[in-house]
Amino acid sequence: MLEVRKSIPNDWERLWPLLSSMGKSDNKKDTYNRFLHMVNDEHHFIAVGVKNEKMVGYGWIQDYGFHLRMGKKTTRLHDLYVLPEYRNEGVASELFLFLKDWASKNCTTWLQWNASPSAVDFYKKLGVEPEENEDEYPFFEIEFK
Repeated sequence: MLEVRKSIPNDWERLWPLLSSMGKSDNKKDTYNRFLHMVNDEHHFIAVGVKNEKMVGYGWIQDYGFHLRMGKKTTRLHDLYVLPEYRNEGVASELFLFLKDWASKNCTTWLQWNASPSAVDFYKKLGVEPEENEDEYPFFEIEFK
């Protein structure tokens, strides 16, 4: 059974292998310090997926706050990652929906992200189409009413 929940500081040792597996992490110590800051910062939300007591995926979004002139809020999806051996089991979908729900409940106007080209079909299955653009990494946006 999959449990999706907000990450807590004690998740670090189980989360680090996912972060390093995803790539582009500088080093464990600096990443740990950033993690502690973010997991305790109301503008960052890190969700984890746990299956049979093993951490198998995570997602991270950041609340950019309200726009000065419009009073509307943008939240950015930075990461959505599932260990390869747990893909196609619904983990990423559950994580994404959990993050989307958090954004909606936190007065977000727009949830935005760029995805790798290989993830486009995944987001389409969730009912989100990429915006038309020429970028190598397609842009997605959900507008909450």
